[in-house]
Amino acid sequence: MKHFLLCCFFVCSICSFAQQTSTPVKVTKQEWDKLDKVFVAVIDALVNNNAVAFNKLAYPVVDCIDCVGTPEFNNRGYFVTRDVFYLNIATNFTKSPVYKALAKRGYTFSSILLKGYRPKYLPDDYPEDLTLYEVWIPTYLANELSKGHPGTSHAFQFVKIDGEFKLFGMTSIP
Repeated sequence: MKHFLLCCFFVCSICSFAQQTSTPVKVTKQEWDKLDKVFVAVIDALVNNNAVAFNKLAYPVVDCIDCVGTPEFNNRGYFVTRDVFYLNIATNFTKSPVYKALAKRGYTFSSILLKGYRPKYLPDDYPEDLTLYEVWIPTYLANELSKGHPGTSHAFQFVKIDGEFKLFGMTSIP
C-alpha cells in the first residue's frame, strides 16, 4: 500500500510539474528482468567507483534534481552530464541514505508514459511521449527520520534507447 501511495504521489507530481498527461505503461516480465540487470550493474558501478562501467549504462545527459553544480534547469528538469551525475552520486555512495535503504529494504519497479513530453536531449527518432522505467527505493519510512516526517523515496529513472535501458535520471519524493 505504501508503494502504491508513493507511486500515486509521484505520478501527480510529475503531471503537475511537466503539465502533461501520464499513463502507466505495461511492461513484460522479460523487460523488468532486463531492467533489473541494468539497475544492478549501475549500482555495482557506483559502489565500485567504476566510471567506465557507469558511462556505458547511463545516457550522456541525466535529469538529476538532487545534483549540485550548474545543471541546465528549465521547465522540464535539471539536466547534467552523466559525469556530473556520477561525481555527485558515486562519491561515498555506500554511505548514502539511498544505498543504505537499498541494502535494507530493496526496491520496486514502476513505469510511466508522459504524453507530449520529450526532453530535447533524447535522439531525434525518440517518440514524442517519454516513457520512464523507474526503480524506487523507500529511503526513509514515515516518522523514521523524525517525528512527523512523511518519508522519502528515491527513484533511478531509465529510458529505452535502441532496445537498451539507459539511466536517464534520479528523482525523489516528497
